[in-house]
Amino acid sequence: MANRDTELRSKWWTRPLGHIAWFLITAICFTLRKRVIVKDNSGVKPGHRPVIVALWHNRTFPPCYVYRYVLHGPVMMSMLTSASKDGALLTTVANDYGMRTVRGSSNRRGIAGFMDMVAEVKNGCSMCITPDGPKGPIYRSHNGVIKLAQHSGVPIIPLCIDMPNCWRIRKAWDGYVIPKPFSRLTLLWGEPIEVPAELDDAGVEFYARKLDAALAYGRPDFGPIPE
Repeated sequence: MANRDTELRSKWWTRPLGHIAWFLITAICFTLRKRVIVKDNSGVKPGHRPVIVALWHNRTFPPCYVYRYVLHGPVMMSMLTSASKDGALLTTVANDYGMRTVRGSSNRRGIAGFMDMVAEVKNGCSMCITPDGPKGPIYRSHNGVIKLAQHSGVPIIPLCIDMPNCWRIRKAWDGYVIPKPFSRLTLLWGEPIEVPAELDDAGVEFYARKLDAALAYGRPDFGPIPE
């Protein structure tokens, strides 16, 4: 029997269902009125250097489409997905968009997944992470994304996503958000957060809360992204 801490889970239906999910995401995102705001003052366009992209778990519907068809960056994007069956489905969706994936979470393949992410970034890929995933608490970053920035030496880019006209999956722990067709989608590519290589526990916590503040726009309890 496989060790629960190291196994990757999948089912026969995950790949077919993943392809269907890719089609539905693409069809809806194609109709959206998209606006991308870049606040990175370094002069480097999104997708043109390795970074750690951080966004809330309930905002993961449009980013793969946007990265593939709107930003057009030459840097490969890799995405963290869980080692569960749901993670296998999301891996298929990401692969259909030409993205790589690393599978792991805090309760399964945690150490192996973290080392895989470090290797991806050091090999020139960007990493996309939901810092409050996979099970919350909502809108509160775990320390893993800060430690990844420490070990990899690349900045964290907060990605705020505003979808004012949307459906919410109320039974999901994070109230997962799906934009309605032909609605407005705004993405704020925030200023880089540089994390020092040497930090104590208090320092890691400080940068996690700094990331929370940078990701506040677009949250229903905070307010929309400014015009």
